[in-house]
Amino acid sequence: MIKLNLQQLMLTKSAETGQLVTIDEICKATGLGRNTLSRIKNNPEHKTTTEVINTLCNYFECSVEEFVIYEKD
Repeated sequence: MIKLNLQQLMLTKSAETGQLVTIDEICKATGLGRNTLSRIKNNPEHKTTTEVINTLCNYFECSVEEFVIYEKD
């Protein structure tokens, strides 16, 4: 099963910067829609495009392996 690690990356970036990272902040910085980000955050198994994954990896300055997690079914 593939899971998206948005929630954890938000928490990690918040801890590193000392400022809360919100969905609204990510929307403004990336141009991604609030609904898209909320679905990914609230349902880590949500399907999305490689374009969205690329955009979020750029925002969080992380590798795909840090954002996309594979768990054996």
